[in-house]
Amino acid sequence: MRKALVVLLVALALLSAGCAAFVAGAGVGAGVAVYQAGKLHDTVSAPLPRVHAAVVAGMTDLGIQITLNRADKLTGKVHGQLASGKKVWVKLKSLNPTTTRITIRVGLTGDKDFSMRILKAARAHI
Repeated sequence: MRKALVVLLVALALLSAGCAAFVAGAGVGAGVAVYQAGKLHDTVSAPLPRVHAAVVAGMTDLGIQITLNRADKLTGKVHGQLASGKKVWVKLKSLNPTTTRITIRVGLTGDKDFSMRILKAARAHI
């Protein structure tokens, strides 16, 4: 209950500032994905190595050419390129041994819909 109240208060604060769009999460660690300043941010209830593998698999499922694929126990990066030439950047950060923060950006100015497609494809592998 307390977590839900905190999420609601943060959502209301950001919405009143007019600077973010919220998307309901689905799957493992369902929560609220936040799209802000061209980036999609989400938190997943899974360790970073598992999330990293899922991101790579999801991007591959979507036909995204992987151009950089690095991860350790605390951080990860997966970069790719769409057939259209748009670049994709995914950053991972371990918040604790069982929780990982994902940040996705598609293109220089961001693409909310395609960022959500990448997140959903990755979640399908978690």
